[in-house]
Amino acid sequence: MNLSQLKFAAAVAEEKSFTAAAQTCHVTQPTLSNGIAQLEEELGGRLFMRTTRIVALTPLGTHLMPYIKEVLNAQAILITQSQSFLDQTQHMIRIGISPLVNTQLLMIMLDPFRREHPEIELVLREMNMADLYRMLNQGLLDYVFGVADTHKERWRSVFLYDEPLVYIPSGAEPRGELSASVTLKEIANDTYVMVPDACGLSRATRALFRSQRKELREYPGQALSYQVLEDWTTLNVGAAILPKSKVTRNAKAARTIKSKGNEIVRISFEAVWSEERLQSAHLQKFEHHLATIVPVLLQGLAQRDFTAPGEQNNHS
Repeated sequence: MNLSQLKFAAAVAEEKSFTAAAQTCHVTQPTLSNGIAQLEEELGGRLFMRTTRIVALTPLGTHLMPYIKEVLNAQAILITQSQSFLDQTQHMIRIGISPLVNTQLLMIMLDPFRREHPEIELVLREMNMADLYRMLNQGLLDYVFGVADTHKERWRSVFLYDEPLVYIPSGAEPRGELSASVTLKEIANDTYVMVPDACGLSRATRALFRSQRKELREYPGQALSYQVLEDWTTLNVGAAILPKSKVTRNAKAARTIKSKGNEIVRISFEAVWSEERLQSAHLQKFEHHLATIVPVLLQGLAQRDFTAPGEQNNHS
């Protein structure tokens, strides 16, 4: 097995054609076909189904393709890291992003730093939180942006922003006035559709119910994405709880949630990094940006964009 064979397989999966994949890889079609055949022999099964009309992944190919792409991505990172180390005029900051982070606010946070420091490249990588924390521990990432959590002592953190968690009822039909909030007591008997515990949302939802001493009734299946989660509320599969910025289809049905103290329940986001890594000058510049510039950039913005008029603002 070699990287060329993996590149050939990824290209065929992308192009759905051996001819087009060979052109993409700048090799002859026999070279590409032989490389994939050798890879399939080593892996113990066929990766592609070939007919006169289509080329498609086999079940084995579908299962292995994410791992093949991960290996190729690791190679690209290795090369980039080597180039960055050897070229001291170029610096890179590797940032892991939870899928739950608001993309609009992320750009507001990062764009001023890019403009001020064009010599520093910001490389973003969106993954589940477990993998992001693992990569941070291994030195493969410099920072992780995600849901606020309890971390190891050697990690430092800075608050980024927060926003309300909202409730979408099963059937996605609003109950009562559109501007009204709901209490956790009022919605505690609903069954909730959840996403896999990878981005921090499911953990935050469970923690919310525990804090109010309520039992969370979870639908036995899981939605793959926030969009699917919304779709399933429309299909009466169950209710859902989401950060307000992630609601795209059922905004009129979304209701803010109030705690026992009559405060809007919010979810907080933070940046974390390891104290054990080298304190390079470009990383110190970024930490200064996170601690002093980002709060000014986001001051009042999250509240204005995410919170209905008159609602209270508190961190949860």
